[in-house]
Parts: sequence; C-alpha cells; structure tokens
Amino acid sequence: MATNNHLSVHQLYKRLDTIGKGAYGSVHKGVDLRTNQVVALKIINLDTSDDDVDAIQHEVALLTQLRDAPNITKYYGCHLDGPRVWIVMELAQGGSAYSLMKASPSGCLEEKYIAILLREVLVALSYLHKVPIIHRDIKAANVLVTAAGKVMLCDFGVSAVLATTSSKRNTLVGTCHWMAPEVVQTIPAYDTKADIWSLGIMIYEMVKG
Repeated sequence: MATNNHLSVHQLYKRLDTIGKGAYGSVHKGVDLRTNQVVALKIINLDTSDDDVDAIQHEVALLTQLRDAPNITKYYGCHLDGPRVWIVMELAQGGSAYSLMKASPSGCLEEKYIAILLREVLVALSYLHKVPIIHRDIKAANVLVTAAGKVMLCDFGVSAVLATTSSKRNTLVGTCHWMAPEVVQTIPAYDTKADIWSLGIMIYEMVKG
C-alpha cells in the first residue's frame, strides 16, 4: 500500500497544524520538504480491525484510480510510518462547504454560491458515475474549496465501485440524514442515483443550514 521510497515520511513531509479528526485518524496541514508545496496529511493508525484496514486500502486504491479525475481531491501517495499510514493529498485551504456555512451569520449559504458549488460537484459526480463509482456520502462536509476557489469532492472511504453501470449495491453505508430511501430499505438495492438524492439533501442543507 505504501509508495516505494528510501526516505522516511518525516524526511519528506513536515506535519503542521491539525485540521480535523475522524473515525480513522487525523488530518493535518503539511509541507513537502522537497518542493515546499503545502499538502494535506491524513494520518491513520493501522493498529485497528481488519475491516478498517480494508476500508483504508480501498480508499487509497480508489484515490489512485481517480488521480486525473476533475474536481476530486488530488492524491499524491502514501507512506508507512510504523503502525500508521500517511496519505498525502491536495490541501483545501478554503475549508469545506459545511465550514463556510458555519462561518456565515445565517448558518447557510447564498444561492449564488450554492449554484457554483453544485456545478462543480456535478462535474465530479458525472465523472464518477461514468466509471462507475457511487460516492455514497455526498454532504456539505465532503465538498472542499481550495485557496484558489477550486471545488473538490473528498472522502472516498465508503465509495463503491460498481461492476457495471446497471449494477445495484446492497450495503448500508453513508451518513443517515443524506441517504436515499432505497439505501435504507430492509433489503437495499441502489445505484448511482442514490448520490443524486444525497445531492438534493445537501442543497437543502446549504439553503437551510
């Protein structure tokens, strides 16, 4: 899973501020010591259940596959550091659409900004659904903005690759409030349209806060 490199990750990258913490580990602002490029460092502890390690490997494999995809967070590689793995990615210094909502006095976003964000998310989804991949966790917290104003879709930890465009998934994953009805049925069977439902919920989230 790690990239082949004789230098340790600490010789390649300097870890700076902590940006966030999640179920698997933490995300930090970092700098590539060879180029001075600012990056995001997702540091995950592998001393966890086999299922969690499988999910991490799955996310790395997907990010590698999506390296040239439009409006998807750029993946630069990963490095082992003892019981941890460092996933190096493009940094979105503007934060997430959710953090922009929280910074607004109204707790929501203006329609003119929502329209721009959605246009860019749809470019990413159009690419994903042709591959075909279901993101399965579309929400404001997973839409990032770079310092230059580029909009990116992130967090492929629960994404699923479909065997064909007509395939149906039958696993219950995602964030409950954004899930399409067919995903939460007793016997779920859904496809890329589930992301479109979640996109609609995300629009409501951005408008209403």
